[in-house]
Amino acid sequence: MGDHFFNNTISCFRLIQQGRGSEVVRCIQDISVQGRACKQNTTLYALAVCARSNDPSTKHAAYSVLNDMCRIPTHLFQFIKYCEEMSGQETGWGRAHRNAISQWYKQFGQADPHGRKNPLKLAYLVTKFRRRFKWSHKDVIRLAHVRSRNKAVRIILQHALGTTMEVDESTESIEVQSFLAAVKEAKRCSSVNDEEKLCELISIHQLSWEHVPNRFLKHSIKVWDVLSRLMPMTAMIRNLGKMTSLGMHKDRPENEFWVNHVVEKLNDDKQLGRARIHPLTLLIAMKHYEQGASRNQKISWAPNSRIIEALYNAFTRSIRIKQPQGKKYLMAISVGEDMRKHKICGSTITTREAAAAMVYSTIQTEDVEVILFTNRIEDAFTATIKREDNLQTIKEKICQIPIETGSDYIKQDLAVPFIWAASRKEKFDAIMVFTDSITSCGFIHPAEALKQYMQYMTIPDYRFVVVAMTSNKYSVAAPDSVHNLDVVGFDTMTPGIIMQFVENSQHIENDDNFMHADEDRFY
Repeated sequence: MGDHFFNNTISCFRLIQQGRGSEVVRCIQDISVQGRACKQNTTLYALAVCARSNDPSTKHAAYSVLNDMCRIPTHLFQFIKYCEEMSGQETGWGRAHRNAISQWYKQFGQADPHGRKNPLKLAYLVTKFRRRFKWSHKDVIRLAHVRSRNKAVRIILQHALGTTMEVDESTESIEVQSFLAAVKEAKRCSSVNDEEKLCELISIHQLSWEHVPNRFLKHSIKVWDVLSRLMPMTAMIRNLGKMTSLGMHKDRPENEFWVNHVVEKLNDDKQLGRARIHPLTLLIAMKHYEQGASRNQKISWAPNSRIIEALYNAFTRSIRIKQPQGKKYLMAISVGEDMRKHKICGSTITTREAAAAMVYSTIQTEDVEVILFTNRIEDAFTATIKREDNLQTIKEKICQIPIETGSDYIKQDLAVPFIWAASRKEKFDAIMVFTDSITSCGFIHPAEALKQYMQYMTIPDYRFVVVAMTSNKYSVAAPDSVHNLDVVGFDTMTPGIIMQFVENSQHIENDDNFMHADEDRFY
């Protein structure tokens, strides 16, 4: 993992050497804060590279944005982990590192104009995320020499260190002491007799499932009832199988409330929009819930038909929530046998169905042309997919080209989509190619075919995405171009990554129509 991240941060080192470290930090911050990275791993690693730089201005800039980027302790611990790995055999923390880590805790005791950071929030985070990446709050607080003038924050630090907590009668301190006491009391709950008390603690103090002992998470309907009322949309969808396995969603009159709660939440377009869940993620969640078992087969359930219907309706409505971008898309789908056989995310969705869902979600708001291809330009086939087609119809149209007899797969020439587009003199703002992990090139490499097409059609600002639907290490898109994205494997995060890349409003234009390897860009 470290080598992979290192290889992808070479541009950071180069820009820092050129005196542009502050620009790098600003870019990393923007990507993190704006939610343009599906996970924080890469942004935190890049930030650690800057923080460990020998350039004083870059180091200062990196530590100055730490609070913005490390929004939860998990991020903070991961940043520390990366910094430690880069330090090698060096021991001890430098002053800049100690001060920045210390400030992360102290910020919760300082005035926040937005009201999002306060001692009670710190208490919640410290107790919810107690240990990650082999780091605990106790270790970090000691190494960073954290001291705070805010009495409520001091109480939390003392709690994390396991030392005697001071007594203070201020409102902030009383709230913190009450919350910490509730967390301790919740952890002490051990029998069925404690169930009512635990539910009361969760409800009054807004505890999360991380504060709840495992024995109750495994068996208690009452506890899940209270937790489900407090859960955000994403957490609720993720835990539908678990709650159904406990019998909460069986077709019985006494379960009507719980089923209605899920259905009403999924029917709320405002909540769905705020959660920013990609339509395909909802479809995968529906298919996973429909199959009635967790991926490791440890939990099984009888799916509720109303919840399945609500998930599907949420999928179709979330597509309409998307704002049109006014782009013209070419979506090229290979029709090899593997595209029909392989499943994604341990679900029942085949790679071809996932590609169909991507087409379905995109065509609702954009101008889309779909071609099906194999290894010859002569076999490229335009799929007559219309906006009013439902998902099932699109899936059927994608299966139109017959599979070759006596062959497990049809090799694909990934240059075909560009040759096809050039031969018709059609301009596309974005080209997406969906294939399986088996790739082959014809007489021209796909990257070269793309370059020739973009030069021929004079398209300065474009996006090219090639998606290998099953995991396999390969690269087709030119790695030196900020216009191109290689995606290896396909999971619930993939659709969001692709669409963020394609719909990015920050235009990246090249006068030469392609990016030279020695040009410096950080994206």
